[in-house]
Amino acid sequence: MEFIAKAIETTGIVDTQRRLLLNESLPVAKSTLVRIIVLVTADKKEDNIACLPQSEDYVSKLAGLHKEVWQDIDTDAYLKQERDAWE
Repeated sequence: MEFIAKAIETTGIVDTQRRLLLNESLPVAKSTLVRIIVLVTADKKEDNIACLPQSEDYVSKLAGLHKEVWQDIDTDAYLKQERDAWE
């Protein structure tokens, strides 16, 4: 079975009940499991939140992050091993 990962960037808010409310619908045709990465921007006066400058394109900004971790690893073999473990 082949899996294709697709990055979708959107914005939203976390409400007072800690629910994530997106500003737009996701282009996903059916019910499916997704992986969510939340980047929080906040007033720099707050001590308990990691503050990142607002970016227009987080996908490009984070591309290549920690690439040194993977430099000696055959990523195709690693992904095959992980996907085989799912079955």
